[in-house]
Amino acid sequence: MEEEDAQNELVEDHGVLLYYKYVNIPDTDTLVDWFQNNCTALGLLGRARVAPEGINVTVGGKMSSLEKHITAVESIPLFKGCDFKLASCHRPLDQRIAKECGFTSLSVRAVKDVVTLHSHPSVTSPSISNAGKHLSATEFHSVFQTTGGKSLEDSNLEGLDLDTSLEPLALQSECEFGDDQHHGKVVLLDARNTYETRIGKFLPPKGIQTLEPNIRQYSDLPAWIDRHADALRGNHILMYCTGGVRCEMASAYIRMKGSGYENVYQLSGGIQRYLEAYPDGGFFKGKNFVFDHRISVGSLDKEVIGSCLLCRNPFDDYTSRCRCSNCRMLVLVCNQCQASSMLNKKSPSYICELCHKNDHNDDLSKHPEEGNNNSNDRLSTTKDDHAAVIEHDSNRPIDETEQKVEQYRPHAFSRGAMVW
Repeated sequence: MEEEDAQNELVEDHGVLLYYKYVNIPDTDTLVDWFQNNCTALGLLGRARVAPEGINVTVGGKMSSLEKHITAVESIPLFKGCDFKLASCHRPLDQRIAKECGFTSLSVRAVKDVVTLHSHPSVTSPSISNAGKHLSATEFHSVFQTTGGKSLEDSNLEGLDLDTSLEPLALQSECEFGDDQHHGKVVLLDARNTYETRIGKFLPPKGIQTLEPNIRQYSDLPAWIDRHADALRGNHILMYCTGGVRCEMASAYIRMKGSGYENVYQLSGGIQRYLEAYPDGGFFKGKNFVFDHRISVGSLDKEVIGSCLLCRNPFDDYTSRCRCSNCRMLVLVCNQCQASSMLNKKSPSYICELCHKNDHNDDLSKHPEEGNNNSNDRLSTTKDDHAAVIEHDSNRPIDETEQKVEQYRPHAFSRGAMVW
């Protein structure tokens, strides 16, 4: 019987389940116990975070166990209508990576926030009730699809009084922005971190401005938004992230700025739902970075948009877990360059593009006459971006809700990071 069970363990499909829901939790301790007991009984590993404002869960295990977990969660009235993102995948093949991602154990904790928008505990997060409007994958896609030379008349719009020079705003009638939202242009904002954007991103048609904050961690995003408020004001802002949860608070943060910032929209279910709707990738190119042992998930389009930090050849595999020697953010270093580095040094030293730019800015401040203005530089992060830095205990999984402002910046992606 034991041999049969072991054989079934090898044959049965495994999967990863992601979901979150913003809802008032009257008793977080009781719900923590429920998740602990349910996930343990089903043999699920990963992370569950319970906050007074909702839940954020990423767990993996047998597909049958994950389906039973979904049924159990759905039976709780608080979580009716929760969007469960279930994906079949192989079992963790590299225990080192699984451990770093928090998938060799179960961690269930009560936290202050579902996701932490601010690293400083005294800063109040915006109200989730003010979050941007959700657009389905089809609606989000239609924003891009109806641009590129198509006239407003051809777009079959109803009730929209738009300037014909702003054709990126052309949406199908079921995805209308509304009668009071007219003259802004469409701005696409990536709410993810630099190491995620490196390997995959939306590349919309001409006419839609794309903003990439180039941040190390989610809690750096509000400061970037504050510095680029003028670029956002008066426009229709489309936001996206991995699974949707980061856009909730980030869109609310933008909208709380008041007049001129009302028109904020977010991709419901994130990149994961988009790639499910458009398996060929649609307007998303490259791979979707994920915070579990899969590392990344691609589409049928195998185009590689990432590149090696050193030789700049196409490369998008984070399996080796190479990191910046300064800030500890993940970097892409191809196998050949890794081998060459090992030949020259016992401990290779890599400097990410953000730290490199910061060093360059330091040099310019000391020798301004040596600087030049590179208009092709897409990096928007400066040394001032990182005045508030974080420290964590490297011996335990980290959750952004538990970070403390200290003297040193942490690993930008570390075990158990709860963002997607």
